Amino acid sequence: MIPNLLSLNFLMPFVAHKFDASNAIRNLRGMPRCVLLIGQAKPPATLNLNRRHRISTESDAIGTLGEGSMLLAMWRGARANAALGMPIDVIILPDDDTAVAATGKVTLLLDAAHASGELPLYIGGERVRVGVAVNDTVQSLTTKLINAINAAVKLPVTATEGTPDGEIVLTCKWGGATGNDIDLRTVFAQDDLLPQGLSVTVTPMAGGAVNPDITPAIVAMKGYRATEIAMPYTDSTNIGMLELEMEARWGYDNMQDGQVVTVMRGTEGQVTTWLTPRNSLLFHTICVTADRSSPWETAAMAAAAIESHCAIDPAVPFTGVQLVGYKAAAKEDDFEDMTQKNNLLNAGGSVLEVADDGTANLLRMVTNYTKHPSGAVDPSWRNLNWVKTLSYYRWFTVTEMQIRYRGFKLDEYQIEPIPGQKIMTVDLMNDIMLNNYQQFIDAGLFTNMAYYKDTLMIEVDAPNGKVKVVDSPVLITQHYQTEITSQFAAGHV
Repeated sequence: MIPNLLSLNFLMPFVAHKFDASNAIRNLRGMPRCVLLIGQAKPPATLNLNRRHRISTESDAIGTLGEGSMLLAMWRGARANAALGMPIDVIILPDDDTAVAATGKVTLLLDAAHASGELPLYIGGERVRVGVAVNDTVQSLTTKLINAINAAVKLPVTATEGTPDGEIVLTCKWGGATGNDIDLRTVFAQDDLLPQGLSVTVTPMAGGAVNPDITPAIVAMKGYRATEIAMPYTDSTNIGMLELEMEARWGYDNMQDGQVVTVMRGTEGQVTTWLTPRNSLLFHTICVTADRSSPWETAAMAAAAIESHCAIDPAVPFTGVQLVGYKAAAKEDDFEDMTQKNNLLNAGGSVLEVADDGTANLLRMVTNYTKHPSGAVDPSWRNLNWVKTLSYYRWFTVTEMQIRYRGFKLDEYQIEPIPGQKIMTVDLMNDIMLNNYQQFIDAGLFTNMAYYKDTLMIEVDAPNGKVKVVDSPVLITQHYQTEITSQFAAGHV
């Protein structure tokens, strides 16, 4: 029976033609994805900080975030790693009123009889250099370096003259503990050579304290789903608040889930100590040591690279995904061997592979989840690919029901469909779930239809207007290891 478009009481001669898009797309739909960056910036006074902002161009980014800010550096890192069409949103946090900016020092010593040459300095991985002339004094060389640093407006620090002569004080452009992680060094590249008679002492950035409270960012996320979030703050208070928010979003009564990437720099012991109390399946942490890129930039790069990868196929391992623009440690300064990286993976940290040219790729991505709430070791939510795949599966299943099956009647006794009637039955729901599953098999995301079909349970609760389903999808897993045993013979068999 074909339903009527016009009321039976409408008697005028008329031709009615309706379009119905419910069957327009008959295969898997792409889930809306976006990258969210949380951090500090220098926005115009008129900008509303209580909402998120979508930024697509360099000029808008500079005008909104301010040159030299944390968030602008994050946006540039994300943009360099985002696939075409991947939206990048930001939420700006102001400095805490009591925040202290990190400071570091560069101290120059110059012999009276020194050679000419070049003085290089790396700040957050960015190279600043000045020429050294034979007639330079320590005062003139100090002035030249201060001017060069302050002229490089993208840098996260400003430079001022200190005491005694030859001392340069570098101050982070924002307050909080994050500034302590700005890398300072000189003579990094193989061809970096200080002129004879010049010595440079670098005092690392330190003293930064009081990160901003991320509560305003959580409020600004209301009603909005970010599928990958770059989090620059690693203090327990802010991390704990965001973990709770993400757990709530993962729940069946919310389903606005996304995942959060953080970056921890330190020795194996320092990073493992930080990871120990963390246990969220919705957080993943990239572990680095002695690298030059600032952690917040690395987090933004990773967020965009990870989500762009998942937009194509969430089940493909992240191994080999490059972080464009990342400045790694010298290979000899990276985590020493396979054992260290394996220990970090078991602790819930993700690791990179560093190339000889200073670039790096993601090696393996795991979540922070390592323990069942009982305290037992639990690898069930270890793989980020599984979380991303299941997140997509839920989104697709929910939207499929919302688009195609709203406004249906419900019958727990009906077996054969009635032509023209929109009636949900056990058999129809069974067909829907099996059809969805087959599409995920065809896309290389799920496997083993026979098992899925045998374990699928569907029940109609007609008095309460519910269809209840329990299914057991079998995820495609990831290929990380190969074992080959060669039983050889020599000479004659």
